[in-house]
Amino acid sequence: MAKVTILSKQTIMPSQHTCNSIPSISLSLLDQLSPPTYIHILLFYSTYLPDTPEKLKSSLSQTLKYFYPLAGRIKETDKGKLHVECNDEGVELNETRVTGVNLESICQGPAVELFNELLPIKKSMFDYRENDPLLAVQINVLDGGGFVLGLSICHLIADGASLSMFINWWSRTARGFTENLLPASLPPRFDCASVFPPKEMTQNTPHKRSTEDSGPNQDVAIRCFRIDSKAMERLKQVSVGQSTRVEAVSALVWRCIKRAQGEDIVSMSHAVNFRKRMAPILSPESFGNMHLGSEIKEPETEAESIGGIEQNIRRAVRGVDEQFVRMKAQQMWDEREKGTQRVHFIFSSWCRMGWYKCDFGFEEPVWVACGITDMRNVCILIDAKDGQGMDVWLWMAVDEMERIENDHEFRKFVCSS
Repeated sequence: MAKVTILSKQTIMPSQHTCNSIPSISLSLLDQLSPPTYIHILLFYSTYLPDTPEKLKSSLSQTLKYFYPLAGRIKETDKGKLHVECNDEGVELNETRVTGVNLESICQGPAVELFNELLPIKKSMFDYRENDPLLAVQINVLDGGGFVLGLSICHLIADGASLSMFINWWSRTARGFTENLLPASLPPRFDCASVFPPKEMTQNTPHKRSTEDSGPNQDVAIRCFRIDSKAMERLKQVSVGQSTRVEAVSALVWRCIKRAQGEDIVSMSHAVNFRKRMAPILSPESFGNMHLGSEIKEPETEAESIGGIEQNIRRAVRGVDEQFVRMKAQQMWDEREKGTQRVHFIFSSWCRMGWYKCDFGFEEPVWVACGITDMRNVCILIDAKDGQGMDVWLWMAVDEMERIENDHEFRKFVCSS
């Protein structure tokens, strides 16, 4: 039986103090609209060397010199505006020993109940009133070799692209210690509030939640399904038009979800990174929440449903521009104020984010997995190691998940990992 034992806990500070030169950074409107939760990621490595922990710690400290808000804490001003106090309180880092399981068994048939123990933050909700850290890291050393790097980052300050940006910068910094190379990209920009200024709250305060964490939802099942490169090619061949991998997989999963949920079906929304869709284009180094969900129109007839979902996903995603972003942000704010937020089944693509390029000088990860969190009606897509296949992560009601797993069309393309 797998067991995770904590060996040490410490706080990593930026290698250069920032609290005097940069006292605070305002969060943007899109940050305000983001849920007060943690985003989690797990990276699995087959090589663990004696100097691995110290190399990760020293390079993390160097990286925080550029990503200094992550070492701060979120504070609230009057009427719900939030800002990051750049006070150098640091990033929490745990070291653990994992026994009773090895890397191969985890990657071949991941026991999702173990994943929460591999993460530094065990709860799903973030609460700035409790001085919760914005970033935490856990180094899990495995029996038989290898380690798992777990990260938890506050969603009020970062989206998936921002998390990927941070980890890639960190890994390049670590490689630079031995290869005498500087990070290959420009420093992150924390200027989202200048593009989307925050608003004052008038009624509800969306950031505040109970400090009691409810823990895993027993009515929700979490599964990872794999579509290998051959199955991906077959799926694209039966998709209408020149569908991308994300369009083809999203349409497949959505068709199966509709059959599984029946009359209880909710609408579909696909998250879109709009950094390159603004005028002028925002910098790829813009750190923060720069994504919005675009609602996918349902085909009106049975005939339209054949290939119609792929086409509607394509139209909705490609239709995201600055006008849409500003209109959608205002709509979301108005709904939040009135307490009339609509419920969607959320699709989010973490593909092409460079997770498998996160080489800290030992090797690239052999697998990347979503950290487990308390969600429902969510689908996250992540590239497979070969860049051709894809992992499909689903959070659904238990009975609906059983129907998905037995869906004839679904079973033609996926296997449960």
